[in-house]
Amino acid sequence: MNDVTPDLYVANVPWKYLLRGIGWTRRYAIRVAAEFHADNVEKIMTWYKQAVAAVKQATGTGQVTRVVIPTMAKKVGSLPSWAKLGLAAGVLLQVVAPGNLALAAPTPKAGNGADPLLGVVQRLLPKSYHNAFDFQLVSDIPTPSPENKYDVFRVSNKNSTSSSGKILIEGATLSALGRGLKYYLDQAVQVELAWSGNRFDELPHTPPSVPDLELDTNKVVTTGHVRGSFVPWRYYTNVVTYGYQFPFWEWARWEREIDWMMLNGINLLPAMVGQEYIVREFWRSKNLTDAEIIDFLTGPVDMPWQRMGNLQGSWNHQLLNSSIENERVYKNMWIDAQWELQKLIMARIQDLDIIPILPAFQSFVPRATVAKYPNNQFKNASVWSYFPEEYTAVTYVMQTDPLFTTFSVEYLELQKSLYNGYESHLYLLDLFNELVPDCTTPECLRSISTNVMKTLQSADKDAVWVMQGWFLQDTTLWTPDAMKAYFGGISDANGDTFIMDLAADTMPTWTSTEGFYGYNFGWSVINNFGTAQGLFAKLPIVLTAAFDAYKQYPAGLKAIGVAAEGINNNEYVYQTVFELPWHNPNEVINGTSLLEQNIQRRYGPSRATPIVQDAWNKLRQTVWDCQVQNQASQSKSYVEKMPDLNMVNNGWLGTVFWYNKTIVVEAWDQLVRAATTEQHFNIPDSFKFDLVDTTREVLLATVFTALHDGLVDGYQANDVKKIQEYGRRIVALIKDADTLLNTSPFFSFGAWVLAAKTSIDPINGNIDKQLKFNSNSPGGPNKAEYLHFLESNARDIFTWWGPDGTGPPDALPDYASKQWGGMLTSYYLPRWQLFISQLEESVKTKKAWNRDDYITQAVAREAQWLKQTWGQRPGETWETNGQESVEVVRELHEKYSKLAFKIAASGKA
Repeated sequence: MNDVTPDLYVANVPWKYLLRGIGWTRRYAIRVAAEFHADNVEKIMTWYKQAVAAVKQATGTGQVTRVVIPTMAKKVGSLPSWAKLGLAAGVLLQVVAPGNLALAAPTPKAGNGADPLLGVVQRLLPKSYHNAFDFQLVSDIPTPSPENKYDVFRVSNKNSTSSSGKILIEGATLSALGRGLKYYLDQAVQVELAWSGNRFDELPHTPPSVPDLELDTNKVVTTGHVRGSFVPWRYYTNVVTYGYQFPFWEWARWEREIDWMMLNGINLLPAMVGQEYIVREFWRSKNLTDAEIIDFLTGPVDMPWQRMGNLQGSWNHQLLNSSIENERVYKNMWIDAQWELQKLIMARIQDLDIIPILPAFQSFVPRATVAKYPNNQFKNASVWSYFPEEYTAVTYVMQTDPLFTTFSVEYLELQKSLYNGYESHLYLLDLFNELVPDCTTPECLRSISTNVMKTLQSADKDAVWVMQGWFLQDTTLWTPDAMKAYFGGISDANGDTFIMDLAADTMPTWTSTEGFYGYNFGWSVINNFGTAQGLFAKLPIVLTAAFDAYKQYPAGLKAIGVAAEGINNNEYVYQTVFELPWHNPNEVINGTSLLEQNIQRRYGPSRATPIVQDAWNKLRQTVWDCQVQNQASQSKSYVEKMPDLNMVNNGWLGTVFWYNKTIVVEAWDQLVRAATTEQHFNIPDSFKFDLVDTTREVLLATVFTALHDGLVDGYQANDVKKIQEYGRRIVALIKDADTLLNTSPFFSFGAWVLAAKTSIDPINGNIDKQLKFNSNSPGGPNKAEYLHFLESNARDIFTWWGPDGTGPPDALPDYASKQWGGMLTSYYLPRWQLFISQLEESVKTKKAWNRDDYITQAVAREAQWLKQTWGQRPGETWETNGQESVEVVRELHEKYSKLAFKIAASGKA
């Protein structure tokens, strides 16, 4: 070996990219690839000293106190066994220092090199672009700033070493290369991949070169466009997204989403699909019957809450008047299909170096487990969200009981085996999500976390305990002393943890916990609860708060992410979050410029006219600038709530809108008028989505509210004619909005039901797939009922959200309500028609309207709706109604725009 320095390269990879925390909170193992000879011990010792200084620089602490060198003689043969240490090659440095190096930096991709990026290009871009790029993994790209040192990429026109004339995209990791590709698409051709569409069909046939090279601070032309992230990890999704958004996705949709992740630099993903397959196989190994296991598991849409111990069992067979025996068959079939899907997802994300966060054993057990282990300690968790106890109060084995350790280790061993030996070392374990711990003293909480961490380490010495920080929102329970004790138990076990601060933009925990008391955390936004429709954000906070977190806790903030409970809304806001890591955290982002660039990519430069840009700036300053302190998500339209005389609600997911409605109506008016300058077939899909979305917002947040108030005024004035007039207008508006929303698959209940039924074959998306059932007896399981079971799940989650439609105001019915075509007329309209007719009858009979009687009748109608099968009644369309979105928007604009301006100004219709 020549001169040994901390910048030593092995296989073209600098040692600093191989840093990885391996399992201590205060002590870290750091692996460094190197080659040693028997005669260079003196140089090795010199290198150790230089490495300490480099570690100080890398961690930013400057407080490394000592380096423990493993016992070794003067000869290489006496070095510790690298296999035994779990290292491919290297020197083990044990560094005592404050802070935490878990999730310090991604490891460069080996194996297929940059080839996986070519697959992304071929799946997304036109054929003329398939050979336009030369992707190269390069580790020594100068960082654009001291902070932006992770996943550095460079995009240039320089001829590559393998072929000339291509766009050269170099990056330290595959994630860097993916982000570099997006940078090229953003800057050179001004297109983007969005959930609502893309303009890849408008790309020039010949891939253009990148724009003129930028100038550095000395006004000297650089050798390429260089960018880097100031955090090593960018993560995506929330555990419950797998119930609200993802449960029925097929492989083609997942494949597109994973490509979208690559372009956005996402390299960390909670991979929750198919988890129930592992759970089922685990309990089978414990000699539980399939009935005992499957009755413990929920239906498809409720599985996230079963995984976190909020729910158990399913109630769909009761809603459908089916049998629990048949339901067991359907749940088993769905679990098997999801496992096949998960294998494809895992293969693809591993190929692209997106690290999966995999579940650990959560401590929750089928009730039948208790009798099999009479000498161990079991408890029932607290009741969740007013559910009947048969579906909640989930049994768990105490986390300090030896059986918890046994189950945990065996579960993780089984999971590793089913993934063919793969383990990511990142384990999601949420013990107390919206649950009250059995013991709440600091001593007890500390003992729980200590044992959980030691248990994870027993299964995987490199284990990192990943948790969602949502449980800490209960500040009455989770006091500073309780939190410090709970996290301190992880330190007692010399363990590592990573905490996702899910709603850090609106309900931050890092600010009140001194940056999670020094433990690693991620900053993210939810911005959407229950996949609600509605324009909402606190954009000024989004543009600054992550930078503030980094400035205050640079060693603790390891990731930035989007944890939305549902997508297909407020796309610009989520896009902005994934722009943050690639900006210098010490520089202010120009929000106006950022939005203008986004609209140019979204619509195309020629369509991003001054009037369109002005419209979006109006929306940025209104719907995306919510300044209500306790508001964390969209407000609800009256149309999707149970009708009442007074529907004003300032609470959680309330009905009060914070923005200037006149300015929002003006923005809508501008966008619609801009759309009239082109034929509808020239308008990109994302523009159509925005036209539908803003029209929905104006009609249902502004116009509908005033029509309701007019109806109530008629009732209070005992004016039958006014009740009839406003009743007709309400019914007409609901029908008009339903027609509009059904023009887009993103706002279609039929599309959701179709996806649910198609999930019988998530690999190929074939709803006609032939299925085998072991029983041919009358009343036995069959495909028609299986499809109905899936549809029942799809209906329930967005309506009753449980086994019944009643409960206190903060119960779950209508929590995940939808402004969707099909739902407006089939589910919400009957509510409103009943309400209108009862108000009219009350005035005619001179009797006060009876709310309790109304609720009873409305819920009875809803129960019948939940049993229905979509597509059997007139007007029940599937993905769309076949009408052109832009044409319907124009018609509704002509019909309602004057009224909308009047209501926005006066509040009266």
